[in-house]
Amino acid sequence: MRHYYVPGNVVISVAGHVEHQAVVDELTRLLGDWTDGERRDFLPAEDNQTSPRLRVHYKDTEQAQLCLSVPGLHRLHPDRFALRVLNTILGEGMSSRLFLEIREKRGLAYSVSSYISTLEDVGTAGVYAGVDPARIQEAIRAILAEWDRLRQEPVSEEELDKAREYFKGRLLLQMEDTFSVAAWFGQQELMTPDEVLTVDQVVAELDKVTVEDVQRLAQRLFVGEKLNLAVVGPFEEEDEFRDSLRL
Repeated sequence: MRHYYVPGNVVISVAGHVEHQAVVDELTRLLGDWTDGERRDFLPAEDNQTSPRLRVHYKDTEQAQLCLSVPGLHRLHPDRFALRVLNTILGEGMSSRLFLEIREKRGLAYSVSSYISTLEDVGTAGVYAGVDPARIQEAIRAILAEWDRLRQEPVSEEELDKAREYFKGRLLLQMEDTFSVAAWFGQQELMTPDEVLTVDQVVAELDKVTVEDVQRLAQRLFVGEKLNLAVVGPFEEEDEFRDSLRL
């Protein structure tokens, strides 16, 4: 821990009605005696997955939880904006494909949503769902079917525009909070100090995303050998899930 929690690895981001020099003076007073230790570089992420991975944890619950994921994109990947749009179409909000198909139409999940995480040299994309244990296999197959649909069929221009506007609207609303502003710039300064984007720059990049970009990215990410499934619920054996874990 002492090799990573050092001043050279720290970013302090402040937003609000403050003066820059006043912040510097206060930080100097509070942290001026913090000496830098031996700083070590973080180990690079390895992508060596060649077959689906499965983990089942037994828990006697009335509702089962599942997380289905694949490796995603790193924080500066040129397709990261297309990934934001793809994720919004798939599982963000009550008009997303997963919500409408898995919950509203088929009643397979109490809750369902997709997520993405983009870090310095690695990322993930996945789906969370809380389901009836008796229907978990059906839910897994239905989620995978939505992934496959994104690979096989281009989204409509209308759906693309709707997803872009949803994401942009949520982003602009989020920036009304000063903590979110500080986090926005602080995270970028920490992870990608050579490319810190404003909200307007991100919005401009989102507007460049095309239907073809979304389908191409889905075809790249949603592949059978990269599938990962974690399940928590009243299940004893992993074997009962293996047949469902394929694209």
